[in-house]
Amino acid sequence: MASRIRPYRRPPAGHDPPNDVAAYRSTALRHPARPLVVIPQTLSEITGPVHGYGPIGPLDSDLTRQHPGEPLGERIVIAGRVLEEDARPVPETLVEIWQANAAGRYAHAQDTHDAPRDANFSGAGRMLTDAAGRFRFTTIRPGAYPWGNHDNAWRPAHVHFSVFGHSFLTRLMTQMYFPGDPLLALDPIFNAVPTARGREQLVAAFDLDVTEPGRALGYRFDIVLRGRDATPLDAYRPGHSEGKTRPYMLPPTPCQTVGPFFAILVPEQDRLSLVQGATPGQRITVEGTIRDGAGHPIPDALVEIWQANADGNYNHPEDARNTEPDTTFDGFGRVHTNTAGRFRIETIKPGSVPGPGGRPQAPHLMVGLFARGLLTRLVTRIYFEDEPSNDGDPILAEVAPDRRPTLVAAHREAGRYSHAIVLQGPAETVFFDV
Repeated sequence: MASRIRPYRRPPAGHDPPNDVAAYRSTALRHPARPLVVIPQTLSEITGPVHGYGPIGPLDSDLTRQHPGEPLGERIVIAGRVLEEDARPVPETLVEIWQANAAGRYAHAQDTHDAPRDANFSGAGRMLTDAAGRFRFTTIRPGAYPWGNHDNAWRPAHVHFSVFGHSFLTRLMTQMYFPGDPLLALDPIFNAVPTARGREQLVAAFDLDVTEPGRALGYRFDIVLRGRDATPLDAYRPGHSEGKTRPYMLPPTPCQTVGPFFAILVPEQDRLSLVQGATPGQRITVEGTIRDGAGHPIPDALVEIWQANADGNYNHPEDARNTEPDTTFDGFGRVHTNTAGRFRIETIKPGSVPGPGGRPQAPHLMVGLFARGLLTRLVTRIYFEDEPSNDGDPILAEVAPDRRPTLVAAHREAGRYSHAIVLQGPAETVFFDV
């Protein structure tokens, strides 16, 4: 059975920060210099991980109770909703947070800020939204900290948010800031968001209804993800001219950089295995490197993989062909690069999936890339050199012939591939606008 593609709206122009922001110096060698290649949305993009990543414990959403002792600092509650642009809630989606402690230091070995560590604060939490799209975290108000971007630079207090949504296209990394912070006006990451309205969306609102009497101040922070092209009738409201109606649309929440410390949430450090013992299909290994415009390895990149199983089916309800889901293979994983900018993925070779007009796509991995210096996620693909069906792939056909090799992993030996992702320069990888 063919799957019906219900596309997502493309973000409006000027919604997210640009890839290159001179005031945020880390973008200089980490932004693609060539235009993103616009491609149609296929089953590969409109599906995506719909499950919690790993087990979620009862204390995962309360960062003040994860250790024997109380963490230092002011307790706060952050509550909100995850919504689509038409104001519909996004239920049972994974929301993760990570942050510095009250002194402005992350629980990460690479954070060398000269501020106290807190043995009772790990700074990471996660939970699934409820049926109404609601989430609620109890934590400590993070401290500001210095960073080397410019003279006497300090990052305002912030909490990082990671949200999955229902598809590969709704994936969002952003940051939540606090009202009245004088450092906001000086912060190049916050001010990389082009519009005042977009910046306002990143600032939480103090909420006495969220506040826990005698224990913790409350802040409300709603997150809006991309929505479908179709808007339900009950989401309309009167227009301002000629008595017409127009869609009532919420602006999507702008992206913000993932930063270098997301690793406190991810156990896989440079090696990821998506396979279990019973997973059917050909085992393969993809060994990759990520480099910036000067050829330097990027040691703080987060690589996310989404793929079909060996039969070409996605573990997602919108893949109507998948009448018997493969319980041994989720198709999603994420991994950090090591100090040499390298990562290793052990998985199974995906089967062909339908593309535009039902045309088959060659086997491929969807790749989402985050890193310090990337204000928005970069999207690319990995194809396989030994696949004859590459010549007929409808997405590769959208790419100039001289750039297609940047999407194809080299075949080294049976089941082993190597691949380089280059953010800038003569061998710059093709990145997509979807």
